[in-house]
This record gives sequence, C-alpha cells and structure tokens, in this order.
Amino acid sequence: MFKDKLLRVIQKIEQWTAKTPSVSPVPHKIKLLNLIFMPLGMLFYNFKSFIILCAVFAPLMTVLAYATDNMLICSFPVMETHNPFACAASNYALYFTFFALRLLLVAVFLKSWVKIAVTRQTVNIRELLVIAPQDWKLLCVFLGVLMVNVLPIFSVMALINRVPNPDWRIETLYFAVVSCGFWLPFLAIRFYCLPAFVAENVKLPSIKQIFNLSSDNGLKMLTSFVMLLIFCTLFVIYFMGMAEKIIPYNYAVLGIVSEVFYNAVMLAVMTIFMNYSITQQKELFNE
Repeated sequence: MFKDKLLRVIQKIEQWTAKTPSVSPVPHKIKLLNLIFMPLGMLFYNFKSFIILCAVFAPLMTVLAYATDNMLICSFPVMETHNPFACAASNYALYFTFFALRLLLVAVFLKSWVKIAVTRQTVNIRELLVIAPQDWKLLCVFLGVLMVNVLPIFSVMALINRVPNPDWRIETLYFAVVSCGFWLPFLAIRFYCLPAFVAENVKLPSIKQIFNLSSDNGLKMLTSFVMLLIFCTLFVIYFMGMAEKIIPYNYAVLGIVSEVFYNAVMLAVMTIFMNYSITQQKELFNE
C-alpha cells in the first residue's frame, strides 16, 4: 500500500516537472510610421462613412450645446455684445453636465465608427440613438484616459499651493505622491489600445500582457502620439481662427453653422485618436 502511494506521488512529480513552463509574451516591434499615418489613413479611406455619421451626431451635439448654453460663439469674448445665444459663463455644474453628455455622444459615435470602418458591419438607426452598456464602458475608458492626462496639472497646482512640513518623512512622501502625476501619462500611452477593445466589444487583455507586448516600444508610442496631438491641435486652432473671422458676418446663422462644423472637427479629432488606439491594438496583438 505504501509502495503504491509512493509511486503515484513520484508519477505526479514527473508529470508536473515535464510540463512546459509558461512563457511571457514576446515584445512586438511596432512600426513608427504605422502609428503616425494609419490613424489618418483610416479616416481618409473611410471618409464617406465619417461624413454620414457626422450628419447624425454633429447636429445632436449642436442641440446639446444650445440647450446647455455652451455654443462655440461663447468662447469668443469679442462677440459678447453681438452674441444672440445665451452663455453659461460661471455655471460649472451645467458645463460639466454638457461635457459628460457630449462625451457620451462621442462614445456612441466612435462605437459606430469602429463597427463600420474596422469590422465592416452595418449600423442601424437604433444603434445610433439608443445608449447601450458598451457606450457607458467606452465613456468610462475615455474619462479614465482624460483623468490620467490632466494629472500633471493637478501635480503642478499641488506643488504651487503646498505648505512645507517640518517632518522630512511627510515631505518625502508628499513629493513621491505628487510626482506620479508627471510620469503616469507617459506610462499610460502604452495602454491606449484599451479603447479599441471596448469599442469592438471583445475581451480585454490583461495589464501584464499589454505591458509585456509593448516593451521596448515606449519611445515610438510617445513620438507618434505627440505628433498626432500636435497635428490635431493645429487643426482645431486653424478652424477656431477661421470661425472667429466668419461668424461676425451673421451671428445667428453662422453661429449655428460654425457650431455644427466645430462638432464635426471635434469628432474628426476623436476619430483620429480612436484610430490610433486601433492601430496600436493591431500592432501589438496581430502577428
């Protein structure tokens, strides 16, 4: 009896040692040019679908801006005396409500964009106008990305307004916590593929898996993201400059028209960053 038990134990040990050890995902070499140009190429290649979606969502965002007194014309102080629209100047609660609802509409737009441009599926009217659980998930992801990217602002404010503490241990801990706001946004760039997974409604990879696959690619991701950020910023600034010159010709009509086009521009910017997330996803998880 004892001999049989001993043999079974030995057999289990041999089976356990014979198993192949788990291997960590091998880092993929991402192509920098793909990260820079693919987000723009996806937009131009599917530009017709983008225009159709904008025809639905840009007017909805315009109605939302008008209902919450946050029209584009309100951002031009020079036009205050001729502005035919009300502006929520100091009503921060109304502004944050507008911002959250607008971001929710953007989430629905991007979900539909991914379905059309990436998975090549059709989208019906109900999917465009009905908020689904997937839209809330995508909204939470965007809010998380936004919170990470505004951390440097909070860190600077915390350093400016801090009161020195005579205890060096508390001071060290304070600086250690505050300094996280400066390096976390750079680390978060390696995880910008997550919105693509949520938009496609597929299972999310583990944080460890993304971290291992994106190793040795941090500089490429940072460079490509900064270049797209500069491009989008200049694009928005150029549009704002044109709108400021054109709106005075007819404050009421051109104010509404410029609002529609402004929302289309913001949707284009968000589409480019969603395309960046999709490109990062394909580069990391496709052989």
